[in-house]
Amino acid sequence: MDCQTVQQCARDDKLLEELTKIRYVVLGLVVIFQLWKLAGQAMEAYVTGASAGQRDPQELFVGRHPFEEHPKISAKLATATWLPTRFFWAGCLFLQSEGVGLAVYFGVSFLMDNATIFFVPSVAPCFCEYVTSVALYTFSLVSFLPTAAFAFFFQHRWYEGKPWNPMRAEQWYSSKSGFIAVMLVITVLFFILRLELIRVTGWDAIVEELLDKLEAIKVWVAICVPPLMDLLQSLLLIAASKVQHKEHDSACASHV
Repeated sequence: MDCQTVQQCARDDKLLEELTKIRYVVLGLVVIFQLWKLAGQAMEAYVTGASAGQRDPQELFVGRHPFEEHPKISAKLATATWLPTRFFWAGCLFLQSEGVGLAVYFGVSFLMDNATIFFVPSVAPCFCEYVTSVALYTFSLVSFLPTAAFAFFFQHRWYEGKPWNPMRAEQWYSSKSGFIAVMLVITVLFFILRLELIRVTGWDAIVEELLDKLEAIKVWVAICVPPLMDLLQSLLLIAASKVQHKEHDSACASHV
């Protein structure tokens, strides 16, 4: 596209900016569903443990991840009667377990994606914002994989059950803050690499050509792409944490 024609898509870009909130709604629904499910599992585990005569939180959740690793929070979650309180404790537990990768990745991703699309037009000066948005988010399926792989292989070893202070850990990186710091670096580095690969491969020009073929619905397609990518990435990050923990439990059981 000729740079002079960018001004012609100002109306389309305005619609994109107004409906960017859809991606936040989608991710919010994913998180709410995970918290609701976590609360239900905590209540079930609590009732099962209590019916077996257990009273100590350390014993109530034995063998039930992630409640076993955080018995006090889990007990407060299971006994909470007020819905906001229940969601608060579920959120605390979620961030202590399977949700940490999601929180770190999307915290960085939201900031850098929005800055690139809406506030740093020089990154893609000859393309409309909706084209840049689709190019960024479709390519994120590739650039996000190293972050997901890191969460898969290292979350259980570096984060869960580890201290926040790296000085108190056996090795500085084998701590919650070390895990988060490395994950932040990986996310930022591969975001920068994503931008460079889009420029080198001309992916934004390819995306523009494909969207132009859709004519009247091209902007609506561009609006739907980010939420769909966010949904897929969030489910993969949560799944990576769950699968890794199951494999760890299986390995431990085989050695018993």
